[in-house]
Amino acid sequence: MRKKRLIFFDKDKEHIAEAIRILRTNLYFTESKDRKVILITSSIPKEGKSTVAANYAMSVAISGEKVILVDCDIRRPRVHDSFGINVDHGFEEVLLGRKELEDVILENVEENLDILPAKDNIKNITELFLGKKMADILTKLKEKYNLIVLDTPPLAVATDAALLSTYADGVVYVVGYNMVFKKELINGHKLLNKAGANIYGVVVNKVDKGGYALGNYGSYSSNYKYYNDYRNEPDK
Repeated sequence: MRKKRLIFFDKDKEHIAEAIRILRTNLYFTESKDRKVILITSSIPKEGKSTVAANYAMSVAISGEKVILVDCDIRRPRVHDSFGINVDHGFEEVLLGRKELEDVILENVEENLDILPAKDNIKNITELFLGKKMADILTKLKEKYNLIVLDTPPLAVATDAALLSTYADGVVYVVGYNMVFKKELINGHKLLNKAGANIYGVVVNKVDKGGYALGNYGSYSSNYKYYNDYRNEPDK
């Protein structure tokens, strides 16, 4: 049996599950009730945007809507890890025309929840996101799903999130408590604004029940590792 890492299945983290429910409710009452595509990103690695994306998708699926979670962080694929799943094929193969969409989607990972995983990091993925293929894929997914959640790379290490925001109805910006410098938030905000993104709001992550940060990230350097190093680092 696969081991789930989702907060919704961890009884010790009910307070965080409730925070995810609040996020679900807030997004439900956005100005666009016809939301179909929501993009989730962050400024830097390890702020928890993939955890937020997976749990938000699960939360909506539990409410009865048909949801697909798409791993667009192809340089460092992690979505399938959140569900303890090994994958044979990835989204990158669909973008490259090597596989059909139906061959890669993992159906019924949980009730009402499918996953479009990524498997192998490849070069020049940004150019693939710019092509017509991405738009066609999303068009097909919209016909089948009530909600599409895009988990994208951090803005400080790739421009993919800003590019993909042009396909999204709205963006959720995940900010790790005490992890990010003001200038990084400003730069990320500028990138999204330049792309014309509709920013729904910010999720402050990695704060415990008492309001204290879960880790000491105050001295996080502004000289970040190249994405080649980042993608191979283990999750914490």
